[in-house]
Amino acid sequence: MRTRHLRDFVFVVTLTVCIAAFVSPGVADEPRTWTDSTGKFRVTASLIQVQDDVVFLKTDTGKTLKIPVARLSQADKDFLDAGENPFEMVDAEPSPRVTVPAAPANTGNPSMSAWTHPPVINWDSVPKMDPGFGESQWNYTPPVNNALPFEPKAASLPGKANFFEGMRRLKINPLAARCVAGYTWTFSTPKPLSRLSLVDLPSGKAINSEPVECNMCPLTVLNDGKTVLMQGTGGDRDGFETGDQLQLWTLTGTKVTRSGIWVPFPDDKKAFGKTTNARPIKAVPIANNLLILLSDNGHLACFDLATLNPVWHARLSQNFAVTCTTDRQQMFVLDEHTLMLVDPLTGQAKGSMQLEGKPRLGWTKMQLNESGDQMLISFVNNLRIIDLKTGETLDEYSREGGAPIAPNGLSYPAPDYALLDNHLLLHIPSRITVCDYQDAAVITSVGGTEFVGLLSDGGGLIVPTSIPHPKATEVLRQAVDDPSVFLIHPGVNVAMDAGGVPDKYRAEVEQNLKNAIAKAGYKLTNGAAIKIKAAISGPKNEAVSYIARGAYVAKVYQSTLTIESDGTQAWSRSGGNIPMMLQTKRGQSIQEKLDELGKRPNTSFFETVALPKLLQAPTKSSSGNTQNALLVSKFTLRGLVDSE
Repeated sequence: MRTRHLRDFVFVVTLTVCIAAFVSPGVADEPRTWTDSTGKFRVTASLIQVQDDVVFLKTDTGKTLKIPVARLSQADKDFLDAGENPFEMVDAEPSPRVTVPAAPANTGNPSMSAWTHPPVINWDSVPKMDPGFGESQWNYTPPVNNALPFEPKAASLPGKANFFEGMRRLKINPLAARCVAGYTWTFSTPKPLSRLSLVDLPSGKAINSEPVECNMCPLTVLNDGKTVLMQGTGGDRDGFETGDQLQLWTLTGTKVTRSGIWVPFPDDKKAFGKTTNARPIKAVPIANNLLILLSDNGHLACFDLATLNPVWHARLSQNFAVTCTTDRQQMFVLDEHTLMLVDPLTGQAKGSMQLEGKPRLGWTKMQLNESGDQMLISFVNNLRIIDLKTGETLDEYSREGGAPIAPNGLSYPAPDYALLDNHLLLHIPSRITVCDYQDAAVITSVGGTEFVGLLSDGGGLIVPTSIPHPKATEVLRQAVDDPSVFLIHPGVNVAMDAGGVPDKYRAEVEQNLKNAIAKAGYKLTNGAAIKIKAAISGPKNEAVSYIARGAYVAKVYQSTLTIESDGTQAWSRSGGNIPMMLQTKRGQSIQEKLDELGKRPNTSFFETVALPKLLQAPTKSSSGNTQNALLVSKFTLRGLVDSE
């Protein structure tokens, strides 16, 4: 059971922020022997900071000394120029890392020479992702533990270098146990400036780069834990790095060494109405010095970072999403309505399934839970939970109005919870928006842990935490005990309407629906304001695929159940007669099975569907709470501040 919460780090944070105000970030070090330029004077001391070409040192007795840089020995000047990498101290006591049994990862830096003269790629000669042959079934075994294999600590970071600077990205590499925060400011400065903070998560130690004249943000930390893959974030007419351009940054102390520019998809200029080069939107380092890149037009490729040559690739449809298990050994690729399980090293699919109901997709995102056996998928204004072992849809939620439900981010922080758009915590079974988490610069989720990035004039912070925090859990529990909060609750009066079901199936559906209503604890009452409405549409001839090669034709019926109050839909579920995972009898072909299923709709859906036990009633927004959340919690450097 996870017990991390922001309040656990309050005292540590306060202390480290105070230290950061006195010691230049990334410069303080262990004691060493310092020598003047004549060689006559020596002192053992720790470096505090360098300011105006003067070095400040502290002896083991607590005395502070200063000496001009010009009067130091050449060895000490070289030390100041290069800086000591604080991660070397961490590596003396190795932190736990994810074990990748397929092959030992290459932890050396990628060759910079390849980045000076990137190869010209003939994509027609690159092997394509293999979606699998034959009529293979879905075959997914969740990892033993999809959680992080180490306990991350909070990291103190320097405050804003400029009033207009912001923390734009926070990227985690669980294989390296490192994360990187990227900062950029382009306003009120002659030229854009970018910098980064590289953090060792088990120790909480950070090194912070000096500003670099560029417009770039990090895409990921590579598996060596010291090299950052950067992406241009400038406009096409700015004269600085653009989104299709990548670069390697390595830190030596605070100084940045930059590789040449690499454009991984230079020929992908037009897709879905876009006319600029394809821009990487996701980067996932895996074993053997390989990197998975996904572009904004659906070009998915695995690159060898030593040569920048692709190992395999795939061109996905307009609606796509990619996510991996925490150990990076299994990858899920959603290509339109086909969900594939793929070996990221080889591009070989181990199985595929169809999304139930073939919903309209857009703004699609996927997240695994901490156990790795369930997947949360968001698309347009919908949210769906899938059991990855069976392919069953466990629950789904649609928000009224049609606006995207999670266009900027999706997390699966705990069972029954979704974090939408990096700030709204939804309790999925009750549909209650429990908490609106505000004022975080970034929230990133990996392996069931949320990493919160904060930045202010007074300091910065990266905190690993668990969501929901205790106050949110308490407020939800209080709401569950208050029937006035809910539209639906045990004992509520409901009416039944099966007018949308064809006559030949209506009696069967009504009986099944009565059983489901009784199971949910509702009272069936004629004329009740809340209506449970059933409908069946179809059949329609549709193409379906289970192996992502070729298609079959099936007669598809859609069974739909909705809950309405005063003519407004508050809840809906749907199911079809064609399952996501198809089980055939011995000697039976896929087409024969589909023909068998296409003879009638899935009327049993109306009995097996799980009607909500609790469903939040709409309420008017209060001041500062525009999201109808039970609680508003604001992130600060001293912890969470709650206000109902």
